[in-house]
Amino acid sequence: MVQETQRYYDGPADEIYRRLWRDNVHMGSWTDPDDTIDTAMVRTNRVMAERARVRHGSELLDLGSGYGASARFLAKEYGCWVVGVNISPRENELAIERNREAGLDDRIDIRYGDFHELPFDTAQFDVVWTQESLLHAADKPQVLDECLRVVRPGGRFVLSDLLVRGSLTQEERERIYQRVRSPGMWDLDEYVDAIKDAGFKVVDTADWPENVAPTYQSVLDQLVEQRDALADSVPSEQIESTITALQLWVDSARAGKISHGFVVAERPA
Repeated sequence: MVQETQRYYDGPADEIYRRLWRDNVHMGSWTDPDDTIDTAMVRTNRVMAERARVRHGSELLDLGSGYGASARFLAKEYGCWVVGVNISPRENELAIERNREAGLDDRIDIRYGDFHELPFDTAQFDVVWTQESLLHAADKPQVLDECLRVVRPGGRFVLSDLLVRGSLTQEERERIYQRVRSPGMWDLDEYVDAIKDAGFKVVDTADWPENVAPTYQSVLDQLVEQRDALADSVPSEQIESTITALQLWVDSARAGKISHGFVVAERPA
C-alpha cells in the first residue's frame, strides 16, 4: 500500500496537483461563496492551528507534508520548527525548493518516510499534525500508536481527514476509494475511538461536510478549464478518468456520503 501511494503521488497525479491545487493539497474551509480555494485552504490551516493551540516555538511533526505549504504556514505564522515526513520524492523535492525560496529552510526539515514506522525518538515533538493523509494508511491504529509515541506528554495530535459515512455499502466505498487509491476510509466516530484506544485524550472534534463539495468542485472546474494545457504532460485518459473521479466525489459529498473530519487529542502528562 505504501508503494501504491508513492506511485500515485509521483505519477500523473503530481502534475495535476501542482497545476490545480498548487502547494496546498488539502480541504478548504469555505465561509463565503466568493472564496477561492487558496483562501479556503489557508483558513483550514489557521482553524486547525488555533484549535490545536499551536504555540510559537513548537516542535511540530507534519505527517504527509506534501508540497510543504502547511509546514511553511506554521513556520512563518506561528514560529514553529517543523519536520515534514512524506512518501513522495517528487513532492519532497518541490517542498524543499519552496522552503528555500521562502527563506524557511532553516526552520523546516523535509524527509522521506512512512508514517507506519516513524524514524524519530520517543516524545520528540510538541505537536503531531496531519491533513488528509491517514486515508492512505494501511494500518491506521499502528500510525496512531506511532503518533502517541513521538509526541511529548501534554503534547497534542491534530488530525484532519476525509470521511466516508459508515452507512455506505462496500460497493459505494470502493468507488470512492479508487480515486485516491485508499485501502479504506473511516467515519469520524471510528477515528475518535481509535485515537482514544491509542492512549490519547480527545479534546476537540468537528465534522465539516460543507467543505468537501466546494473544494473538489473548484479543482474539477480548473481541470476542465486546463484540460488542453495539461494534455502535453498528462495522458488524455488520465485527465478524463480524473474528471470522472472528481465528479463522483463532488456528487458523493453533496449526497452526504463524504465529509471532512477534525480531531484534536492530547497525550496525557
